[in-house]
Amino acid sequence: MMAVPVYPTADTPANAAATWPTLVSGLTDALVSERRLIEELVTAMHQQREAVAADDLPAIDDSVFAVQRILLTLGEARKRRRTLNARLGQPEGLALRDLLERLGPHATEALRVARDELQAAAQRLAREVATNRQLLREALATGEDMVRALAGVPDQKVGYGTSPSSGGNAYLVNRRA
Repeated sequence: MMAVPVYPTADTPANAAATWPTLVSGLTDALVSERRLIEELVTAMHQQREAVAADDLPAIDDSVFAVQRILLTLGEARKRRRTLNARLGQPEGLALRDLLERLGPHATEALRVARDELQAAAQRLAREVATNRQLLREALATGEDMVRALAGVPDQKVGYGTSPSSGGNAYLVNRRA
């Protein structure tokens, strides 16, 4: 069941209508905070990528811990936004794309800008996460190939038309005879 927008009207008690500008301002601030945190995540993704490229394990660890810290803080910022949504009579999980329409005439220009910037930052973060995911996959594959080469284990790729045992010559030695 979808909630209907609740706007303060002439029939709304004066104290409730008076809190809307404060709540909308708080919501704007919450969106700005989320954007800053997402931008911190983007920076951490860049640092992580540089650390992987430099094969700098301490820096990789630092970036992982930074990402965890930022994600925890971002979770708290999102809780704040959900609380403000509820206080404005909206669903807690109201999608950003629906925010301005649901707040109607009480949506400010600052709120629109904050929402648009948050959405843009989220898109940048999604691209960065995809890039890092691909880089880490390639680094793991390269590391595995190096370990195989150092250990003298042939790279066995099994696929259509090949069998796992066709990789080399195997000899059975009977030492009892």
